Amino acid sequence: MITSHNIGILLDLIKNSKKNSDLYLLVKKNSILYSSKRKSNFCLKNNNIEHTLNISKFYQSTLNILIPILRKNKKLVIAQIGQSIDGRIALNNGNSHYINNPKSIIYLHCLRSISDAIIVGSNTIKKDNPLLTTRKIKGTNPKRIIIDGSLSLNNKYKIFNDGNENIIFTKSSKIVKLNNSTIIRLKEKNFTKNLITQIKKLKYKNILVEGGSKTISELIDNKYIDILQFMIAPILIGSGINSLNLKEISNLNRAIRPKHNFNELENEIIVNLFLNS
Repeated sequence: MITSHNIGILLDLIKNSKKNSDLYLLVKKNSILYSSKRKSNFCLKNNNIEHTLNISKFYQSTLNILIPILRKNKKLVIAQIGQSIDGRIALNNGNSHYINNPKSIIYLHCLRSISDAIIVGSNTIKKDNPLLTTRKIKGTNPKRIIIDGSLSLNNKYKIFNDGNENIIFTKSSKIVKLNNSTIIRLKEKNFTKNLITQIKKLKYKNILVEGGSKTISELIDNKYIDILQFMIAPILIGSGINSLNLKEISNLNRAIRPKHNFNELENEIIVNLFLNS
């Protein structure tokens, strides 16, 4: 049975397996082992999923979305946005708990577990005070990269008090002591381009950009995002904070029209846009 107790192990095994080979696994309660073909109850053959064990529709949908990403033979930067069907990620007062289905949090933690690093802006930390871990599925935690241009964060937030490492990028010269954090200062001119250059030097394979709207929009405008993933909830909010605020265009011929696919996840839709393919 695939559950929250072992799906992180499964994703980790797939993540570390050879991408061009078939993979056979034996699932035993909270452990997952490599298996012979005869004994396997979960396998990837030509990147298609076959399983003989009991698996819920939710986890099957999760694996159908994430395994093709895991099996790609290149570095990927994935931006993930949870939003209403009319493109809102929060109310104007900042409230966003919860636009998406509660199970979407489990899915998000699965997405974190296949990522080597996670990027968020300082406003996301201030608004949500997240841990940015995989605690819902017992998966591998990504490294945390925080963009804080004015160095406005302080040690009251959770990410500075759990012992996990943070990397903070800023253009400020302020002297601030942040727990378990390395502060990297960049020049204000061309800050986003310099930021991308520095993140590339860290040599993480899969990177997840989780928010907020400004951070994701700037990285899209700078052509850094490979896959833009929308988790769309069937609700109408009508006003609030937009999911994206890209540079204005003067003609629809300049609109981004990428390759894409759709997946169902419970009562929501996952839309993947392949921006750099």
